[in-house]
Amino acid sequence: MAHPNIMTERMKDGSDAIADWPLINAMLNCSSMADLVAIHSGGGGYAGYMTSAGVTLVADGTEAADMRLKYTLDNDTGLGVLRYADAGYEEALEEVEKKNIRRINLDQYEK
Repeated sequence: MAHPNIMTERMKDGSDAIADWPLINAMLNCSSMADLVAIHSGGGGYAGYMTSAGVTLVADGTEAADMRLKYTLDNDTGLGVLRYADAGYEEALEEVEKKNIRRINLDQYEK
């Protein structure tokens, strides 16, 4: 979620409410074979203030569903950890190392 008043507000590195993160999350969920992915803005008190990605998975007991569940839930959660690691939170950086979450150092590529 990118919201100026909650969750992503006052991030350690100043990267508050970056709208790209929910979009990246939605694309990652699509590539992880989720059954339904939505990009939306909040209703009620959140209307006009936030962008979020939602995901639906159908757990019907098939091997294909098991694969979609594993990929989507692992990747969705991993991206949340990476969001905080990217902002410099020690706990998230430690979790990246402990769980061997792969990340790419974009500084190594020419701009």
